[in-house]
Amino acid sequence: MAGLDIQAIQDAKDALNEDKVPHSEFMRVSMNGATFVLPVDDVLSVVRPAVITPVPMAPDHLLGVTNVRGQIFCMIDPGKVLKLEQGIKDKTTQTRFILLRHERMHLGIWVDAVADLYSIPTAEVPADSGDKHSKGILNIGSETLHILRVSALLD
Repeated sequence: MAGLDIQAIQDAKDALNEDKVPHSEFMRVSMNGATFVLPVDDVLSVVRPAVITPVPMAPDHLLGVTNVRGQIFCMIDPGKVLKLEQGIKDKTTQTRFILLRHERMHLGIWVDAVADLYSIPTAEVPADSGDKHSKGILNIGSETLHILRVSALLD
């Protein structure tokens, strides 16, 4: 049995890494009749819907709270915050909760579906547009998709 040429394997790995261009990862989601992309860096987890407990006297965009792996998450309707025309659709097999990374709170959003994941060369990601709800626009194929600003969901 021939031995492994460790140096050849390492040289091949190094050659692959030299050609790597930094990429940014995005997730395409549908919510309230609109389609957005979210930076994967802003996403903590994607889970199947769980029971949401309503919170009395909460703002109308707060759907309630849910327990995910022992952590309590505030679940919001992103359509109300973003002032989208359509409301939340009924739960289907495609419905997901996207749990977001945030320094002050456990926050999740209800989405109708998570469609695709994209890896875009970082150099092709537009600079932050400064818009309240969108970090910019990505052109993927024939679609023009807004990059959702997660912090806008908290304002």
